Amino acid sequence: MKILGVDTTRKSAKVFLLDTKENEKSVFLDMSENIKHSEGLFLYIEKLLMETKQNLSEVDGFACVVGPGSFTGIRVGMSTIKGFNKALEKSVVSMNMFEVLCGKVGNGIILLNSTNSSCYYAKVVKNKITDTGVVEKSIIDTFRENSDVYILAEEQNLIGGAYKDYKVITDLNQLYTSCIIGKLNSMEYGEFLPYYLQLSQAERNLKNE
Repeated sequence: MKILGVDTTRKSAKVFLLDTKENEKSVFLDMSENIKHSEGLFLYIEKLLMETKQNLSEVDGFACVVGPGSFTGIRVGMSTIKGFNKALEKSVVSMNMFEVLCGKVGNGIILLNSTNSSCYYAKVVKNKITDTGVVEKSIIDTFRENSDVYILAEEQNLIGGAYKDYKVITDLNQLYTSCIIGKLNSMEYGEFLPYYLQLSQAERNLKNE
């Protein structure tokens, strides 16, 4: 199967065409951090399809990371996949970023950058997510409870300054692949809804007024 996927939850968005039978033929493209998701996503999808010599109608399904992360980014990615799916009526694999990453984490805590002062977290026990939420960077040392902490390589400059004792996840493309194939094999494609763990910045500002 060939799955067209997007991840617009992070500062640098990613588009990919996954070949579930021949992984070496899968192609992943990272958007520049200087390009807004809303402006660059379709351009990168077009570039991906041109590089792989595929037409959108030829893909077998779609995949989308639904959070946690940028509220605007999540909406852009999900709206794009919803539009493709409405036109082509193909299966959609929905996954949150913690589901993607927990395949790398046997036991520990996954941190994803949220704001300058906070992180999204997921506690993982035996490769299963047991708790999620938001934690202030200033209390990560006490929050971790002697558990290993995992962060994305691309977020070391965002989280590493606040907390230095961590393990780095670098093989993100393979983790997308494993998560999607696992969902396809189990026929549990996930609920295609935004995965928010906190209020948007605008909502937080209103709440604090």
